[in-house]
Amino acid sequence: DKKNTILRFTENNEIIGCVLLIEKKDQLYLGMLTVSPTLQNSGIGKKLMQKAEIFASELGVFKIVMTVITVREELIAWYKRHGYVDTGAREPFPVSDVFSQTSKEPLEFMVLEKRIS
Repeated sequence: DKKNTILRFTENNEIIGCVLLIEKKDQLYLGMLTVSPTLQNSGIGKKLMQKAEIFASELGVFKIVMTVITVREELIAWYKRHGYVDTGAREPFPVSDVFSQTSKEPLEFMVLEKRIS
């Protein structure tokens, strides 16, 4: 049984950042963390992650997991600076008729996790 929650930050009735949280048994999946392009590097992403950790704690969940496409090295480094670690697990990137892979390397997702208290 999965339950989805969206956390968001608003300013002047406009959403300026949001994140999808999916409860999965003993962990919380964090996905689609998004901040308005004009407000990136302003701390909103960090605040959303902190709120997600509080939410997980309130649920009694002690691990947050996420997937990040492996070619996004700067994004992976940002998550690592915020306590996430590479689990070593990889998931395939879905390729469809709509999206054809143009990269020479196969695209895949890195699974990151953070244990919280």
